[in-house]
Amino acid sequence: MVTITDQVSTTFKEYRFIPRLTPEGFDKEKIDFSTRLTKYGKDTEGLMLNLPVLSAAMQSVTGPEMAVAVAQQGGLGVVYCSQSIEDEAMMVKKVKRTRAGFVSNLEVINQGSTIAEVKRVIDKTGYNMIPVVEGDKSDYGKLVGIFEGPVADEMEKGSMVKDWMFEFRPGSLESLVETTRKDSSADQLIRLVNKYIYYGGSDISLEEANRIMLDNRRKYLPIVNNDGTLKFMVFRKDVQAHTDFPKAVVDDNKRYLVGAAINTHDYVERVPALVESGADVILIDASDGFSGYQKKCIEWIKNMHSIPVIAGNIVSGEAFDYLADCGIDGIKVGMGGGSICITQEQKGTGRGQATAVIEVAKHRDRHFKESGVYIPIISDGGIVHAKDIAMALAFGADSVMMGRYLAGCHESPTQIIERDGKRFKEYWGEGSLRAKSWSGNRYGQTEFDEGVLSVVPYIGKVSDVLLEIFAKIRATMTSIGAGSIKELQERAVVELISEASRIEGGVHDVEEIGRERRR
Repeated sequence: MVTITDQVSTTFKEYRFIPRLTPEGFDKEKIDFSTRLTKYGKDTEGLMLNLPVLSAAMQSVTGPEMAVAVAQQGGLGVVYCSQSIEDEAMMVKKVKRTRAGFVSNLEVINQGSTIAEVKRVIDKTGYNMIPVVEGDKSDYGKLVGIFEGPVADEMEKGSMVKDWMFEFRPGSLESLVETTRKDSSADQLIRLVNKYIYYGGSDISLEEANRIMLDNRRKYLPIVNNDGTLKFMVFRKDVQAHTDFPKAVVDDNKRYLVGAAINTHDYVERVPALVESGADVILIDASDGFSGYQKKCIEWIKNMHSIPVIAGNIVSGEAFDYLADCGIDGIKVGMGGGSICITQEQKGTGRGQATAVIEVAKHRDRHFKESGVYIPIISDGGIVHAKDIAMALAFGADSVMMGRYLAGCHESPTQIIERDGKRFKEYWGEGSLRAKSWSGNRYGQTEFDEGVLSVVPYIGKVSDVLLEIFAKIRATMTSIGAGSIKELQERAVVELISEASRIEGGVHDVEEIGRERRR
């Protein structure tokens, strides 16, 4: 006989906050958004984030550029697993090679490349300066020169990169010279090398690199290992960016934190490659995490590696208890609540996101009280407006995972497309037809789709988008008198709203002619 619960499944949009007393002197700019990402208590402190945001592990959301941008804001980028092991490991490496202020995820070119290829890279990246390396251009090799754009028309007529680049001739630190463009006069050829290249790998500090650039009026400084292999690039503008992102999350070597997703099929091969590449946390990517497959995967990782593991996705307290017993470090909550996810439509399984977070948080809190170990939860799905993030945190989530919101950002991996004078970016689900060559590993079947292909408006840079979102959340928390996520959970009072109340709370009885920005 089927079991029918008396629980009514609800979503974030069905609730509103009731304002509480805002204490005199409350400063919204001092609201603390720091949060736990992985478990703490007893013998572990866990990983911390300075902003409760993770970018979704999706092909159309998180590549290296997105992961770095989110980490700069204090959150965590999660590289998707619906790709080859080698490609995912390379993405993780690109993020980890990027120290705060030190850039290593620039696209490089081979000295045998054509100028047409250079132009393509410039158009794609927006950078006019491209490192030129020997060997495989898919990874950093020995630095042999620098190409500085823009590309003039006469350069494209059968020219090669080596014909136009600034050439670096390797040698000892004392004898290394720079050769300028081949049409330069002889007395311009010999330059002091430490004005142009720094040998010694990552030993140099950001302050020292900036001093060299200032002293020699350089906009960039290549950092190479003693064998001439390119390690980092430092740009004057990125030194400034380093000071612009005081909340960035980094490891002990000042490299940005990054998460890597896996499935429950090839983890024996995938996890070691991701650990070696420098991933800080592993996230199991499954539409239904309440399974023996996930338990087996967690136990294998825990026996073989020391990296923290975030499991999921789940929507019930029963599932939390099951996975907590497996030794997980965090849990993702949500099934079918994503804007492009049709799991609930196709399979009839899932739960309203608000109810899912509330139920799992109850079991999380009970587990903490009984064991002394706190396992953070990540609300994954159901985020339409900034207020939904505040609601998810109030209901007990420690952070939220964002897909659609970030898919429209400049740093997402997809190309900008134009329709009727407006700019968009493509956004598709990991269970969609477009991703099904890989998504079968995530969803356990390939006979039908659990996601769709869509487009979302192009909304600019991650930094600007998150700035606006959390300005709104600060305003919400100010009305509640909450100076931290913990205080939000303790002080928030919410109530269900009627459909009429929801309509009343929006624009009504007028003809809206537009807004400057709307999300």
